[in-house]
Amino acid sequence: MSIYYAILGMLTHKDMTGYEIKTAFDSTIKCLWPSHLSQIYRELGKLESKESVSSYIEQQDIRPDKKVYSITESGKEEFLEWLHSTPKNKNTVIKDEVGLRMFFGNQVSGRELKFQLQSFIKDKRETLTYLDSVVKNIEDGPFTDEKMYWLFSVRKSIKTISAEVEWAEECIHELEHM
Repeated sequence: MSIYYAILGMLTHKDMTGYEIKTAFDSTIKCLWPSHLSQIYRELGKLESKESVSSYIEQQDIRPDKKVYSITESGKEEFLEWLHSTPKNKNTVIKDEVGLRMFFGNQVSGRELKFQLQSFIKDKRETLTYLDSVVKNIEDGPFTDEKMYWLFSVRKSIKTISAEVEWAEECIHELEHM
């Protein structure tokens, strides 16, 4: 349900197409709430049917016309009501395939587990590099009121991922000393 509110939140900044919303997600909150373009359009349909957003067609000369979405007054009220409420899920359940594999790690060799953990660390470090670029974009961007709050969110992801890297490194260390 949070993608629903994330879309409303994005539209509080400016009117956007579904593709522009996806681009905004990818450059800001992807680390918190990844999305697919199909999910965004599905949610936009729900939002429009509830009259939380409206849309208009913007004609273009060279490219096909595009559908642009705007948040309505009732959408703004709905979004603010959600922001003022306490999250229902403070302990988000994460499907963690790496953790599950470690749980059953006695079924494979330590060498195989070490390989998987090294691959995990490599992927997480790439994500940290990406998040560093998100932080830079936020810090260098034209954002004023939002900057501090956006950085709070990205820093949460950076700390979480850094802890995962530390955990994986500890596991590798223990596997090497078995």
